Amino acid sequence: MLKFALLVSMLFQLGAAVFAISLMRRTRYNISWILISCGLVLMAVRRLFDFSTFFLESKLFQNDEINGWIGVIISVVMFVGVIFIRKIFNLQDHIEQLRQENEQNVLSAIIKTEDIARQKFARELHDGLGPVLSSIKMTLSAVNNETLTPLNKKIIESAYNSSDSSILALKEIADSLSPHLLKNYGLEKAVETLANQLFSSGNIAFKSAMNFHEEHLSEEMKMSCYRMVSELMNNSLKHASPSAIVLEMTENDNSLTIHYEDNGCGFENFQSNKKIKTAGMGFNNIISRSKTLKGTYHIQSAPGEGFSIEFHFPLP
Repeated sequence: MLKFALLVSMLFQLGAAVFAISLMRRTRYNISWILISCGLVLMAVRRLFDFSTFFLESKLFQNDEINGWIGVIISVVMFVGVIFIRKIFNLQDHIEQLRQENEQNVLSAIIKTEDIARQKFARELHDGLGPVLSSIKMTLSAVNNETLTPLNKKIIESAYNSSDSSILALKEIADSLSPHLLKNYGLEKAVETLANQLFSSGNIAFKSAMNFHEEHLSEEMKMSCYRMVSELMNNSLKHASPSAIVLEMTENDNSLTIHYEDNGCGFENFQSNKKIKTAGMGFNNIISRSKTLKGTYHIQSAPGEGFSIEFHFPLP
């Protein structure tokens, strides 16, 4: 039984040596893996010499000094190989870093393309459809109401009011696609204006605290933060039915922190493959934008206990 066990262990060592040698190409002939492979080969050879005493009348090599020196070489080779193996881990870290940077670049390119498309569409609406509606409004206002019958006068007034409402709706759509307040007055003013528009009915108590420097934020960060806050507010209105919403944006230690919470219905929160899965609330775009800014986030929510999320973004 002992001889059989020793034979099997020797075969295992030989197999390990062969397998290690076959992986040299995948490690791009890294010096650490070459040394470790050599050590495994020498260990298998040494074990072969030792096992020969169980199956042969004499050793393959009578000189024990050779066996001893093989053991010394094995120790040195394995020691040096383990020291240099950190290069493999450094290479893995570098590959992981490149993967994350590539993912961020792809997300950033997608978001930039989306924002450019929105700006172009908003410009086309404003410059193309806007003048047409304004011309219709001016034409209707030039009609002499005194020569019209009461019915026609009522129709003209209705058309005039409809054109006026259409112009207002067009401005709101264009501003939603490409907020001019963000470009002209900055992030804080744009967020405050958005909140006033969404919560003008007074059914939701909105509180905000802004403490950051606009000049420390890039245009990309301003746009992404505005889109994220806008999406969070709209989600609260559509799905959470809250009575109070709190938004805090603060700058501290070269980072921007955004804290958002509502006291709505909440949801069961769990993560899968780094994506938030919720019932009827689309956070994937928000999380994608946070990734492009190299930010971190933390979500707290439970059914009936409201919702809160906090982002941390590094500043240049």
